[in-house]
Amino acid sequence: MDMEMGSQHFGHQHPVVFKDVLNNQTKEAICLRCGEMVFGSSFSCMECEFYLHKKCAEAPSKIDHPFHRNHPLVLLPEPSYKGCLCHFCGKTCEKSVYHCSCKLDFHVKCALFPLNMAEKKLEELKHVTIKVPLLFTEDDNKELEKLDCFMCWEPLLESMYFSLDCGFNLHKKCVELPHEIKYPFHKRHPLILQFNVDHFSCKICLQKPSGKGFVYSCSPCRFAVHIKCAEFPPILNLPCHRNHPLFLHVKREGRSCHACRENPSFMTCEETQQNKFYRCSSCTFGLHLECALPPLTIKEQIHKHPFSLFWRQVSFICDACGLEGKFVSYICSTCNLLVHKKCISLPPIIRIPRHKHPIFHKYFLQGHQFKDCDCRLCDCRVEIEYGSYSCFNCKFVVHVKCALEKKGWYKEVDPKDIDRKLAIVPKMSTNPIDCVIEKHDDGEMTKIKHFSHKHNLILSKNLIEEHCDGASLMDKYCDGCVLPISNPFYYCSECDFLLHKSCAKSPKQEQLWFHICQRFLILLVGCIFRCDLCQSESNGFSYMCKKCDVHYCLYCATRNYRIKHQAHKHQNKVYIMYLPLYHELYRATKPSMKIMGGCCLLLQS
Repeated sequence: MDMEMGSQHFGHQHPVVFKDVLNNQTKEAICLRCGEMVFGSSFSCMECEFYLHKKCAEAPSKIDHPFHRNHPLVLLPEPSYKGCLCHFCGKTCEKSVYHCSCKLDFHVKCALFPLNMAEKKLEELKHVTIKVPLLFTEDDNKELEKLDCFMCWEPLLESMYFSLDCGFNLHKKCVELPHEIKYPFHKRHPLILQFNVDHFSCKICLQKPSGKGFVYSCSPCRFAVHIKCAEFPPILNLPCHRNHPLFLHVKREGRSCHACRENPSFMTCEETQQNKFYRCSSCTFGLHLECALPPLTIKEQIHKHPFSLFWRQVSFICDACGLEGKFVSYICSTCNLLVHKKCISLPPIIRIPRHKHPIFHKYFLQGHQFKDCDCRLCDCRVEIEYGSYSCFNCKFVVHVKCALEKKGWYKEVDPKDIDRKLAIVPKMSTNPIDCVIEKHDDGEMTKIKHFSHKHNLILSKNLIEEHCDGASLMDKYCDGCVLPISNPFYYCSECDFLLHKSCAKSPKQEQLWFHICQRFLILLVGCIFRCDLCQSESNGFSYMCKKCDVHYCLYCATRNYRIKHQAHKHQNKVYIMYLPLYHELYRATKPSMKIMGGCCLLLQS
């Protein structure tokens, strides 16, 4: 049905015609108010390409919006400034906008939808599918994980949501929110659901406002809470503390959480949750908010079954990390696993500086396969009936806590990147010996061409008294590590160049266990540098990281993290560790003994 609307030009110079369906349309029809494709009922101009959705055409020029009571929203043909963002969906506004002098802007449909929601006119959602995150699987599930609800700006997959076919990212519970609530921490006035145009910080979590979405707020008192924070019940009765109820407190008052305090470096709650705390007024029992209100079910891609919440009154041992937990646990009844909440998302494969291969997380190990079950990082026993990280080929095993204790020290490995050799291969050849000229019958190289020197080098196993220039070799130093020359070594018959046999084998690219970025470092020769570990100036060989712009001398670069030292009377292994600012420290664990790296070198000599 065509109907000419001569009196309604909608700001257009020609009369427009209303059509139920667009017929004989050769080009895409774009609505000039919202910028989206026009289907079904619309207004159009017969003389030029002017189209308006029926809803966009009938949009009022001014809205007294229930979610923004300060000022009316005025319809403008285009944004009043560059970089205009919609305060509902967060996307750029390029066509017509509803604008308020409070610097509040909305797409036409983004202003009308909340208006209909406030007036309970949601016919457009009646036939939209409601999806349950754990039950529905979609091809673009990874993309869905990145989306947030337009109202609360929490992850969309955190709760039941409307299908994206409706054109908005919306939780079902957010659409059904009451317009006004009575809040126990602000009894003077009710809190009103509003656009967060005042940029109030949430009084519960104290997070700074993002400027998007809704909050419950009292403008006269400048009091606001996030939608999610407003849902937290003021009183809880939990199975793990049946004697008394727990009350929500905004300030923690220095108390520790009874669920996660036993291992704060590994199992602590998120820092953003520290301000919210449930505590018992009759005793000292208390829980962080995320420990008191954990999700009922958690599904991670690294485990094929979901984990269900299982409250405990007594302590338990986590099957994933082997550490004790209290009160809050999760169970996979199919696999018979009981774990900490955070252990559900342990990375399955990681790489740490102390081992050349990736290490894999296993919930248990076979005793006959791992006879030496001492942790290679702390030297304490690993209980193989609980979770640990291990390399089966090398029989290398470490505690979960030891492997993950330092942030930035380990790197997660994508299973797709694992090759059969289980090792990262450098892009270029690492062999420092360009050519083997002569060698013994046993294969030992007696004459070589080394990449660092223009002449051939000859192997010697005896410190001869006289060299080519008549000087004693006893006073000479290796041109690689710049330490006194010792057997065996390579020498040049044409010039004064000496190289320990071990230094001659130093690869041209190497990963160093103590270097945090874990890139391949390049072996450099012929430059003066300051070692970033021992702080010594040298003109010997150095390993350089281009990204970090640091050098390491050959001696520091070739130190193992385990040594046995003659100054320590016990025969247990001594470990080398690097403290912040790259100071060296050798440590023996049983009993405690510490030696600075430089002192250790003096003692060895």
